[in-house]
Amino acid sequence: MTINGSTRPRRGLCNHLVLVFSLTLASTTLPSGKCFAHPALPISNARPPKQRFGADNGGAGKGKSTPISGTPFRGISRKVSNDDSAVEVPPSQIESIVANAKSISASLGKKIDLTDKTLRGKYLTAITAGLAVSLAMVPEAVSFSFVAGVSPLVGLWTTVVLGFFAAMFGGRAGIQSSASGACSVVVAALCASHGSGYLAGCAALAGLLQITSGTLGVGKLIRLVPHPVMIGFVNGLSIVMLKAQLGHFKGATGAFLPLLSPEGKATYACALLTMALVKFGIPALQEKSSLAEAVPPTLGGVVIATAIASFLKWPIRTLADAAGAETFRGGLSTLPKIGLPASFWTPFQNAPLETLKIILPYAVTMAAVGSIESLLTLQLLDGIVDDGKRGSTKKEVIGQGIGNLASGLTGGIGGCALIGQSLISAQSGGGVSKLSGMAMSIFLALGIVAFAPLLGQIPIVSLAGVMLLVCQSTFSWGSLRLVGKIPNLDAFIIALVTYVTIKDDLAKAVLIGTITSALGFAWKQSTKISSTLSQTKLTPPSGPTLPNVKTYNINGPLFFGSTQGFSQLFRVKEDPDDVVIDFTQSRVYDHSALVAINNLADRYGSMGKRVYLRRLSSNCAKMLAKVHKGGLPPYEVIEVSSTLDPVYDVAEDA
Repeated sequence: MTINGSTRPRRGLCNHLVLVFSLTLASTTLPSGKCFAHPALPISNARPPKQRFGADNGGAGKGKSTPISGTPFRGISRKVSNDDSAVEVPPSQIESIVANAKSISASLGKKIDLTDKTLRGKYLTAITAGLAVSLAMVPEAVSFSFVAGVSPLVGLWTTVVLGFFAAMFGGRAGIQSSASGACSVVVAALCASHGSGYLAGCAALAGLLQITSGTLGVGKLIRLVPHPVMIGFVNGLSIVMLKAQLGHFKGATGAFLPLLSPEGKATYACALLTMALVKFGIPALQEKSSLAEAVPPTLGGVVIATAIASFLKWPIRTLADAAGAETFRGGLSTLPKIGLPASFWTPFQNAPLETLKIILPYAVTMAAVGSIESLLTLQLLDGIVDDGKRGSTKKEVIGQGIGNLASGLTGGIGGCALIGQSLISAQSGGGVSKLSGMAMSIFLALGIVAFAPLLGQIPIVSLAGVMLLVCQSTFSWGSLRLVGKIPNLDAFIIALVTYVTIKDDLAKAVLIGTITSALGFAWKQSTKISSTLSQTKLTPPSGPTLPNVKTYNINGPLFFGSTQGFSQLFRVKEDPDDVVIDFTQSRVYDHSALVAINNLADRYGSMGKRVYLRRLSSNCAKMLAKVHKGGLPPYEVIEVSSTLDPVYDVAEDA
């Protein structure tokens, strides 16, 4: 295929999929013509105006940390029609979060002036956001370590190494990477069958695959993911996060702790206290005191809740109780060793091909799952952090690859970006600088080495309370209001992706949703091919001008899905000897369309009639001659007009 002077071969089914995906890049529209998308997701060429803290929003200071949800948020309102009497619709909770999360960011110049107090405040906010996220990373890293079947220390150091390098080389500020549930599930079977040493080799190989795919620009394919799939993704992921947090409120028997039991009272009280502090208490304090502005609500809420629980001696499970005292013993002895574990390196040296055969399937799956989740997180943060920039998919995939490679070389298990912690970072001010991700890793490393006993005293349910607020703000509540207002296919895709994300994994959900959306779009477009009849003047290559010639005016796209409908538009036996087919309101997309046109011409030619093809691009005309054996026959004539013919290329095998 030739596009803009470059040649790209596309073959077979891939040709059709690329065509359909290219058609689906247009946004889904509501019946009124309005664009349908998650309020927090980016829409091409439709970025809303920036909003910053200032006099217009109550005089809040610049660089202020932003609470996760609720009062004192100042949401945006939307008009339901374009006339002057339009009714203002109150903003949903997620829209309020997006509107306020955007206001914490501002475009930074290329030259950094460290004497600028405002700029220093932004970097201080990013660093404190990293501190807040480092606390939220601990229970996740510990939990995912258990899923993968390794020591909690391995998961914690994976978060440190992966998070640092992924933030440094990644494609957007604010993204937080760690050992993840999606990747841990993939490699759990490998750990069970060959030991934890093979996980490090798998993570390193997955990192190399991500670096290669990122360099080749494979990350750009995330643009093919439709908006309904994105909404299903965030809805499903919020439910998955919710299920994971509910496990912290269960006892040894697997049942929820009784509300009136001592453990139940302490557990539920600590979680509610943290949520109230994060949602109301800390933001209210920031309104009254400028000293509190640099403290993210999440960090302040966890610290205060931990202090109260410790002072009142609540019978509550801490991080040390969950991961074991050995994990939080601290000291330099907990530092990871550089290099692949001997349990993997020795068999790899003896039988490299056999060892690679073992880890390659897991590494490929891990690289794909990690890249998809990280790129979807990047797109989500692009819509939340309005800093005048778009995240780089290429840099993000390469950054995740470097992080996984470094993680594997330090005995880690690998991972990817976490949407929940990334939202905490962005909403706490971390979206202004990559320092937030690197600070998270540094603070977590210091906590493991120097402050491990203190870190181990944090109640798990306090961090779970923060994640519950993240789940509430992540879920697209606005999508529930769209039921019955959007096409049934889009509503079905949202539900399908949500279900598969919950029941299976993210990669399958995105793949199934994208393919379903593409096939549905192709079916819809295939039914739009039609024609109208008219009489036009025709000047044949030889002979007199014919004043009134029957003309078929084709409407709609002509591609593999509409070729059958196209062939049924014509009455070959009843038509006169000269017929014009006008493609002014149509476009020829692929090989199947070319074959359909040639086959139609052959039908007319077999009856001694001639077909004149009008308003085809020059590339399409060349392709028709190339596809037809022996070139175009005399009964198939292409009219050429340098001023009226369109300009486009046809997706065709090389």
